[in-house]
Amino acid sequence: MLTALYQRIGESDCETIGSGVFAQPINAVSSLSFSVIGVAAIWWATRVEGNERVVRIVFGVLMVITGAGSVMFHGPQGTGSQFGHDVTFLVTVWFVAVINIAEANRWKRSVEWVAFVAGGVILSLALVLSPGLTNVLMVATVISLVVSDIVLHRRGRLSSWWYVVSLVTIAVAVAMFLLGRTGAPLCDPDSLFQGHGLWHVLAAISLGAYFVATSDSRFTESESANL
Repeated sequence: MLTALYQRIGESDCETIGSGVFAQPINAVSSLSFSVIGVAAIWWATRVEGNERVVRIVFGVLMVITGAGSVMFHGPQGTGSQFGHDVTFLVTVWFVAVINIAEANRWKRSVEWVAFVAGGVILSLALVLSPGLTNVLMVATVISLVVSDIVLHRRGRLSSWWYVVSLVTIAVAVAMFLLGRTGAPLCDPDSLFQGHGLWHVLAAISLGAYFVATSDSRFTESESANL
């Protein structure tokens, strides 16, 4: 039963699934990239006050948890690891989208946080009731992030340099994700180079860079609110 579970979990991510704590060592260790970015965001939070500090801390915590969820999925691969892997990433993307839209439209803080929590609960329940909805939910959260991006662009509130870094890294990340899948051109199950592992590193950098790119908007709004 456990062997069958191991064969299903992570089997599309190319790397050979072994035994032990790290079933897919490259994919597991590279997952910590999300946590590293998360810790950096939490440290960065100490440099500001007000709501922006809270936003940075929450983002950082979500990124740390996303890394942990991915490590559990590619490492021990126990029961519930698929859910932990999927829901943490989805909720993190949803958080960034909600915060962007809320700040651009000057929502009340209470509405902003209720929207985030409600969306997180819906995503979690959807995955619990139907784990096969992961790809659909991913598309939905990415669309919400794109919408928030459009809103911010209309307001002219993006740091261009960090934004470019985010776009470049996510483009390469998606390419590595697709080309590094099982059976794809760059897939070599026993190689130290794993496209999915590189996806982890670049996706984490992209999310972090995008979060920084939108920080000027949020921090400016927070400062204005304190005047």
